Amino acid sequence: MKPFEFAEFQGSNAVPSAVTVLVAAWFFVAGGAILTDQHSEGTLAMARTPSLTSVATPDAHFSIVVEGRRSTAS
Repeated sequence: MKPFEFAEFQGSNAVPSAVTVLVAAWFFVAGGAILTDQHSEGTLAMARTPSLTSVATPDAHFSIVVEGRRSTAS
């Protein structure tokens, strides 16, 4: 099987390899930061507070009827 080569950098593979390593390192660090993130106390308190919205039934129900006619011209 033929190895993959970058078309723009046929003479040197150092640049695309460095970019690939930097991007992989960035995603590794960002993933670790997301997994180890400690939530702030305000966010946790807000999550524990019951919601202020209540379920209410509407007093009236409305129906919309749309009527149309087809034109006879073809």
